[in-house]
Amino acid sequence: MFACVLFMGKPPLPAQVPCGGRLLPQEQIVLHLDRNVCLAGETLWFKAWCFLDGELKRSMSQVLYLEVFDESGKAIIQQKHLLKNNTTTGSIYIPEDVPGKYYFLKAYTRYMRNFSSDQFHYQQLVIANPYIENARIIAEDPAVIEQEARLSYPGEVRYDTGQQIRISLAQEQVPPRQSVGFSISSPEQLTASLSVTVRLKGLGNQPAQQVMRRNAWLQASCAQDPYCQSYAFPVPGSDAAIEEWAATPPVLDGEQLEWLPETRGLTISGFIQNGQDERASGIPLTAAVLQQEPMVHMGMTDESGAFTLSLQAMQQQKDVFVGTPEANHRVFIRNDFDTDLPAISAVPLQFDSSLHQLLSGLNLHQQLTRAYPAPTTAPVFQPEPIGMPSTNILGPDRRIVLADYIEVPTMAEVFNEITTGVTLRKSGGANRLGVFNPEGQEWVDDPLVLLDNVPVYDIEALLEIDPALVEAVEVFHSDYIIGDFTVEAIVAIKTQTDDFAGYQWSEQVAFTAFKAYAVPQPFEQVVDTEKSHYPDFRPVLYWKPDLQLSPGQPEERITVIAPDRPGVYEVVVQGFTPSGEPCLGYATFEVVQER
Repeated sequence: MFACVLFMGKPPLPAQVPCGGRLLPQEQIVLHLDRNVCLAGETLWFKAWCFLDGELKRSMSQVLYLEVFDESGKAIIQQKHLLKNNTTTGSIYIPEDVPGKYYFLKAYTRYMRNFSSDQFHYQQLVIANPYIENARIIAEDPAVIEQEARLSYPGEVRYDTGQQIRISLAQEQVPPRQSVGFSISSPEQLTASLSVTVRLKGLGNQPAQQVMRRNAWLQASCAQDPYCQSYAFPVPGSDAAIEEWAATPPVLDGEQLEWLPETRGLTISGFIQNGQDERASGIPLTAAVLQQEPMVHMGMTDESGAFTLSLQAMQQQKDVFVGTPEANHRVFIRNDFDTDLPAISAVPLQFDSSLHQLLSGLNLHQQLTRAYPAPTTAPVFQPEPIGMPSTNILGPDRRIVLADYIEVPTMAEVFNEITTGVTLRKSGGANRLGVFNPEGQEWVDDPLVLLDNVPVYDIEALLEIDPALVEAVEVFHSDYIIGDFTVEAIVAIKTQTDDFAGYQWSEQVAFTAFKAYAVPQPFEQVVDTEKSHYPDFRPVLYWKPDLQLSPGQPEERITVIAPDRPGVYEVVVQGFTPSGEPCLGYATFEVVQER
């Protein structure tokens, strides 16, 4: 048996905006989840594509932003993912303490924030929490259930024309714990980047009609997905058809882009104000990541007083410093994530008997997973590691450990008596450091000074540190090129504390908790349950986000193990060709109890 579904054409792109006689490039995100219905404490997996002017052949942004928020606009999840060759894969862990209700996923790039948030990718999620009572989870009125039944999924995904993916199943019905084999191929000489999920039917992207009607901004993303479209947009011409919602055309506010594309990866941005609370242009600044090894980035504010600094590849949350050497100036760091939310109309989580049965099955699986040992599994999808440099400043030319010398009472004496090649002198009534470069036989004034790898600008405050709290002083007299700047010398003070030895920071610096790339989890496929006597109620049997079809590899063969839970399971294949042409394949099989 086989089934195939054709996507309904390329995702439409809105009209581009003229800018100085040129057209601005347009980015668009399309994202596929392994499922859209889950419990708190479970993990979802996804694959996303970033289109540039409707194609995947060229790229611009390298960072995808992903959020999950509720009807109040509160984000329960905020993630960043590295876009490589215009795609990325990842996982989303749903916190255990979130209440059960409808949630919304949105995905976008930093560059897309220059335009209306209508252009972002959105999906509806159903998250239930069986451990938290929630009065907003209610059963539907029978009349509503009957009405929704008339609007519901007709049984097969609709399609018209486009690229096709064929799914050939070895058999349509299988008993529990038996192998289910199928192949994925294309009748054409097709090159495509695809994702594959095998899941219990009913868990997919099939948003509630009431939610879609009250939140029309969901419709544009749904209209690009034939699976979602078959649920949210019943057969055209029917009186139940939802009027298609037109996204707001992108309008650039002003002549200058506020959000530059992240073409090199992670960035941090903000602005600097002077003592008159005016934005200051041409102001130098430095950013540093609080870590064991020094990682320093330098830049300057533009004519509007704003800055954007590229950071190195990092994962998870990091503490980041941004400061300027200019006294009487203040640094302001902008929110990484979008705050321009659409108008959200709250809808209580309503479920009919089918959804209630699905959620009950998920709850049973979750309890079984916690109570019994894990079955034998093998990774289907292993996240590709991200190359993360640990430092952009190599080892020091000299390292002076203070414990090797007689104790001195002040840091001034440390610099003058112990750290040879470093001098402290008065100039204009203020103390200044200097470093001797033996290669050039010259003194370098005002070196970059790091305190536990963080730049400091107030030498007077630095001299107040107790030398007993300092482990070592490192001296760098070699040139370092950091961005567009050349650093001729560095003095790095390493303390034995976690609070910079009590150094007093001024308003010209700021610290922030910076979200770097999320760490995706691998997907483990069950490969053997025949010998196990523990129940198996998995809702998702398989997830592979990196399937590639090409003329040289026109077919992929996959085998999954049927779970104990009877029911219909669907195989959904979605993806795109390099030119941006979408494609989708769909097939189902049934797990039946042996009599």
